[in-house]
Amino acid sequence: MSFKHPEFLYALFALLILLIPVIIHLFNFRRYKKQWFSNIQFLKNISTQTRKQNKLKHLMVLLARMLAYAFIVIAFAGPRFGNIQKQAATAGTLTTIYIDNSFSMTGEGETGRLLDEALEQARTVVRQSPRDTRYVLLTNDVGNSRRIQSKEEILGALDEVTSSPARKNLSAVINSSLKIKTDKGYAGGDVWLFSDFQKNSVDTNGLPSDTLSFYYFVVLSQTRERNIYVDSCWIDEPVILPGRTLHLNIRLKNSSPVDLEKIPLKVTVDGLQKAVAGADMKAGSRKLITATFSVSTAGWHKGIIEIEDYPVTFDDKLYFSFRVNQKIRILEIHNGKSNTALQTFYSIDSVFSFNETSFRKVDYNRMSEYNLIILDGISAFSSGLTSQIKAYLEQGGNVMFIPAADTSFEKSNLFLKALGTARIASVANDTTRVVRIKQESDFFRDIILKVPENADLPVVNKHFRYRYNIRKGLESLVTLLDGDDFLLSGKTGKGKLFLLAVPLDERFSNFTTNALFVPVMYRATVQENTRNKLFYTIGKDDQVNSDVSALTDTETPFALHPSDGGPDYIPEQRLSDGSLLMTIDPAMVKAGFYDLVQNDSVWSILAFNYNRNESQMIFFTKDQLDKALRETGLKNYQVVGAMENSFSKVVNTVQKENELWKLFIIFALLMLLTETLILRFWK
Repeated sequence: MSFKHPEFLYALFALLILLIPVIIHLFNFRRYKKQWFSNIQFLKNISTQTRKQNKLKHLMVLLARMLAYAFIVIAFAGPRFGNIQKQAATAGTLTTIYIDNSFSMTGEGETGRLLDEALEQARTVVRQSPRDTRYVLLTNDVGNSRRIQSKEEILGALDEVTSSPARKNLSAVINSSLKIKTDKGYAGGDVWLFSDFQKNSVDTNGLPSDTLSFYYFVVLSQTRERNIYVDSCWIDEPVILPGRTLHLNIRLKNSSPVDLEKIPLKVTVDGLQKAVAGADMKAGSRKLITATFSVSTAGWHKGIIEIEDYPVTFDDKLYFSFRVNQKIRILEIHNGKSNTALQTFYSIDSVFSFNETSFRKVDYNRMSEYNLIILDGISAFSSGLTSQIKAYLEQGGNVMFIPAADTSFEKSNLFLKALGTARIASVANDTTRVVRIKQESDFFRDIILKVPENADLPVVNKHFRYRYNIRKGLESLVTLLDGDDFLLSGKTGKGKLFLLAVPLDERFSNFTTNALFVPVMYRATVQENTRNKLFYTIGKDDQVNSDVSALTDTETPFALHPSDGGPDYIPEQRLSDGSLLMTIDPAMVKAGFYDLVQNDSVWSILAFNYNRNESQMIFFTKDQLDKALRETGLKNYQVVGAMENSFSKVVNTVQKENELWKLFIIFALLMLLTETLILRFWK
């Protein structure tokens, strides 16, 4: 036995003081006065018998009183039986209850949803605890209350717990519990953790050391570990145009331990069904499904990929948004005269919108509207043009640099140096030709399938030699016979920079009249624009970028307006070089579509989805969790199954330990009752 308040046991020393009158009572040293009688035989017998009875009666009364006093003292000391480590660990009176309300807890248990089972078991713990116990309730929600609550208050708080997209690692929960106890001045207490203990959230290596608390890990198990979910999607076409066929790639994952067949899938765009499919998936596998459809109108569009799966349904929908461009826009910035070859090429297809301007007349405010900017033979770059081109690349634009034929390359190198890329080292006057096209690159993939051995490739009479550090990330797409680069490509910011080794002049090469000219210029034009993502993941993509280069009002903040008609959300935001950078609070958004608005004008449509971490149906069993916790060195804990008899036994044990003082109060009352009966009926 141990005691919650052992300082009360000092009151037992008072019994030692009572030993003196007890001894006097038992050994009466008073001398009796003699009285002479003629015959005292019968009187002596009566007197002896009475004295013995009185001594026994007084002894029993004193013993009952002393025991009653001792039992009362022990009751105030808080007696406890059981695990000595646990008793030492729970010296405080604060009980922490953690409810894992993540999406994985919406799975099916023995009596319903796991979350409902967890809440009911938590209520059982609270109801069977002493009335004066103080509690703190923790969930995965960022803003959940951490105030100290009474028994009635926490029962009401448990009724308000609902599933949430938020999730916390085990170490974060325990650290939160420790911080609350420290801040509130509690030494320790019981910590009840109700969870399915998903493996990707149990970081046992990060558990803090705590010897003043006792932990109950209550494991809730799913009866059907089945879940298929839409993991991701992407569109093959780098530029989406009205009426053109789109190829939407959809990745499904089966996190179930069983094979599943004929999982229905459908794709809707702007509320209209565009594609349907069925999927057969092996256990633990992933599958790629391609849906084809077209959109006839330009602008922003909302798409939903949906499957039917039960019981975990939060990941059965994937929201995505995309913009259809009316035209593919190209801007040629030249030295004073537009190139005829470029004008001819981009006039072949009506999908292209070709514009040209002198480098002295560039409208910097409209540069972001173009898919490709061609710097054609500019003799000198102003600081303003250089900075704008750099900003355009940083935002995800594509630029093709074509050197000037009649200028010193030192001026071009100042521009290339500002971009942090290659430099022109010299001019090669020897005649050569193109010998290698890097077909395996993303640039030529699906455009040039095979190059014949006797292919008619460009002949080069004179070219510029580029020199660069391989760590710059430049890739040689087309190579000359002498080993020099004819076409280079490199990532600058979010955009792509292409470096051509020859001007578009017949004196340098026949590139503009060669068949290679068409795929090179087309692919440079339709390079994937990374400024607009199909969707963002809540809690993962905290930073959202949007192109607002045409913005004129910089005072009014942007707001996210949910399509379902909820309240607007104004995130933390800042403007930089025509780009809007927003910091998203995961607690302020939910899965769905949001219009990015300013002054009632919609700039873009953003799609948000919940994180798929909760979709992984991989959990710790009770034995696995116990083993993992033992390896951490944690001693003050017990792992129990929520729906097992062990849970009831643990709760009953805690209840008995908490109410043991009542038993000693009963003993004290019995002693007082015994004293009363002795005095009343012992004649």
